[in-house]
Amino acid sequence: MDMSKTYIIEVGSESAGIVVRDRAGFRFFSASQRFSCLDGKLFRSAREAERAAKNRASSKKSTCPEFVKSLRRALPKLPF
Repeated sequence: MDMSKTYIIEVGSESAGIVVRDRAGFRFFSASQRFSCLDGKLFRSAREAERAAKNRASSKKSTCPEFVKSLRRALPKLPF
């Protein structure tokens, strides 16, 4: 039996991303900026990735801390 290698992760009606099975586990690819902190992360199962996406969606923060840090590094210091 050939098991599926790709799963779509949705939280409510929002697409969080997909997970793709590889030799090490399930790699997450985000569908929106809201889930970017999960992008590239490896999970043991598709269900674990889904739980992480649900936890992210229920977080009160609108963006992932890693994304904010990368923006701060990328943007020049503004003189005000």
